[in-house]
Amino acid sequence: MSGGRRVERQPSRGPRRAPGRRSSAAGDAARRRPRTGGRRSGLPALLPALAALLVLLAALVGTSDDPGEAPRAVPVQETRYACAGGPGLVTGQVEAGRSASARLSPGGDEVADVVDPARWVRSDLARALGRGDRSLVVTQRGEGSGGVGFVTGVLGAARGDGLVVGRCPGVVDDAWYAGLGSAQRHLGVLVLTNLSQTPAVLDVTLWSPEGPVDAVGGEGLVVEAGSTRTVRLSDLAAGEDVLGVHVARRRGAVAVAALDTSTGSAQGSELVSPMASPSRRVVLAGLVGRGTRTLSVLNPGETTARARVEVLGPDGTFAPEGLDEVRVRPGSVTRVSLPGSVGDGPAALRVVSDEPVVASASVASDGDLSVLEDVGDWTGGALVPVGGAVGEPDLLLTAPGDAGRDRAEVSVPAGSTVRVDLGRVLDLDGVSSVLVRSDGGVVGTAQYTAGGRQASLALQAAPVDVLTPRVRPAP
Repeated sequence: MSGGRRVERQPSRGPRRAPGRRSSAAGDAARRRPRTGGRRSGLPALLPALAALLVLLAALVGTSDDPGEAPRAVPVQETRYACAGGPGLVTGQVEAGRSASARLSPGGDEVADVVDPARWVRSDLARALGRGDRSLVVTQRGEGSGGVGFVTGVLGAARGDGLVVGRCPGVVDDAWYAGLGSAQRHLGVLVLTNLSQTPAVLDVTLWSPEGPVDAVGGEGLVVEAGSTRTVRLSDLAAGEDVLGVHVARRRGAVAVAALDTSTGSAQGSELVSPMASPSRRVVLAGLVGRGTRTLSVLNPGETTARARVEVLGPDGTFAPEGLDEVRVRPGSVTRVSLPGSVGDGPAALRVVSDEPVVASASVASDGDLSVLEDVGDWTGGALVPVGGAVGEPDLLLTAPGDAGRDRAEVSVPAGSTVRVDLGRVLDLDGVSSVLVRSDGGVVGTAQYTAGGRQASLALQAAPVDVLTPRVRPAP
């Protein structure tokens, strides 16, 4: 069966239909370009910029049969995140909130005109931050409003001259990366922002192809209250072209952003999203085109990892020649070239390992770099910035599961990947963002191209609600 996806003009989903059926109204909607502007059901008129909605009804995944064990969704009342690493900023929300503010870190000075609780705002992040190692800390309040921010724009030549589009991160416990570097021509930079008024402590652990690396100063790294600290991986361990990285929070509330830059033969820049933890199944969505394509796999464990790579393409899943077994020694990272048998995409890579690993893939072409990450599938709405310097991206959507439902207009068969040209299926004139809804079981990226440059943004749910465990009464 296929994993079904549907394009609609209104936020709410219509009545469910039997698998494999589609209504004539749904077919007409697929042939029409939605209108922009106007009041919409479930979306206040105060949000005129949020004028397009892509609803994905995703492949079903297993759930508990005991409703007493299911966690309860509670609306998020406040979101706080840190923005740095690029010249532009886009902020907004799924629904209008109560209030919003932005302050510099360090210093705490308030910055005006970069966030609004009732509309989407584009602003000049570089101008707001000024000189020095700074972040912009944004706080948005409102019940289930789903506030988010994105860093966008083209970096200077010293940082790879590439297009970046990255989500402003909130607090994380663990951030795992595979494929960053600490060499002169390939450098990873961590931007650590303390979102609280108490000091935060982190540990940064590194692995090279030869094994664990002594990260000088990486253990017990302190980020003072309300401040930002930039850590170049070359300051911890210089000269490594490929590294595995783990940032672990001991205490405090810290946001972690990672910038990957290359100024060598494969030039470019990318803001990289982390994996939350190593896994035996890693899905890297967003593979498209040719160029220099590599896969990096980190094995932080004590046993050799044996992994195979599968391609989830437009026609289904297949095993590319030459990637049937990738061995990664204990406590090391390895990088392999992706052969031509992988194809031109659009596709996703699925890494299946007998030991938990961290993986990413990079594509260097046309003078820029894009990185494929695994942030998992999402449930609910994922916001995608459009317009301005980033233009109109394509969505690359993958249903890695084994079964799903055919829900009509945008169909993603199980075990495959499809490309969605947003500019063709939606009218994006004057639009700042697109909301992508999913019931789960789908991973995706937004692929941006502008001025010969490229960037990849992994789709993640906007923070509308959080799951909390149900508490059973004592017998």
